[in-house]
Amino acid sequence: MTALAAQSTVVPLGRDGKPKPLRRFRLRPASTLKDEHEQVLALVGQSFCRLFGADMSTFVRSDVDIDMVPVQQWSWDDLLNALPEPYCAARLVMPPMVGTGLITLDMALATAVVEKLLGGAGKPTERREPLTDVEVTLLSELHQHAAEDMAEALSLVVATKPLTSRQESRLELIRAAPGRSLLVALEFDIDMKTASGHLRIAIPAEALLAKLEAFAGTSTSTATVSDTGRLPLCEVEAAVRFNDTPVRSQRLVELSPGDVITLGHPTTSPLTLYVGGMPFLSVLAGRRGAFKAFAVVGPCTQNRRGGQ
Repeated sequence: MTALAAQSTVVPLGRDGKPKPLRRFRLRPASTLKDEHEQVLALVGQSFCRLFGADMSTFVRSDVDIDMVPVQQWSWDDLLNALPEPYCAARLVMPPMVGTGLITLDMALATAVVEKLLGGAGKPTERREPLTDVEVTLLSELHQHAAEDMAEALSLVVATKPLTSRQESRLELIRAAPGRSLLVALEFDIDMKTASGHLRIAIPAEALLAKLEAFAGTSTSTATVSDTGRLPLCEVEAAVRFNDTPVRSQRLVELSPGDVITLGHPTTSPLTLYVGGMPFLSVLAGRRGAFKAFAVVGPCTQNRRGGQ
């Protein structure tokens, strides 16, 4: 059925009662990320928020808050078509991982950063024209900071040497890979007090997923510790916890020495090992000599946000 025939059969109406034009629907690629991959990327994202938050605060001389939002998968075509023109973006390469990625920053936030660097208040402005050479030069340093901080956060999985290049603001100049090549995008909301916006760091999916498979132990090929980058050198915070237990505030206020709170955690159920605040493995508590210890019994059964 043609678009004209479809519209003559079913006509969507707008709020004013007039027919709305049909829009072309594009299928997004199915996600190839496993739960284990998303857990690792959540740790990477938390580390990046700390690193880039400090760097950007110093760069713009202002308080900056950064929050990670859910990881996305894009094709090159879909990612570029989703960007308004003009936009602020730079190509990203992270050898030894093969392929070209992309760092994008909302134009409103980019203009606020430029104004801040030039001594202004840091207010966002609407733009219809591409970035000037001066603006590109100022923002290229911020893009490189983002690339280096992402590489540091990813060092949990793989050691890379990031480099940004070809900062662009026009769609026809930035294509760097086949249109259907997949990208894994780590996405962040940034609040600079005077302006807010979105930062996206898209990494070639094939290269990143191979490293995630090796790190999470879900690869069908044989992997050694040396395949996981600088894993032996990284220090992460680990804690073993019982299940979360809801307690009324009145009960807490009335607590006194000798009172007992039931945790609702069966003695036959394993505890949860958290790494960097994220549930990672199921474990059993015990002792080894004079020290408390735990034994891994399997994958985590805990919901990622805590609780079952």
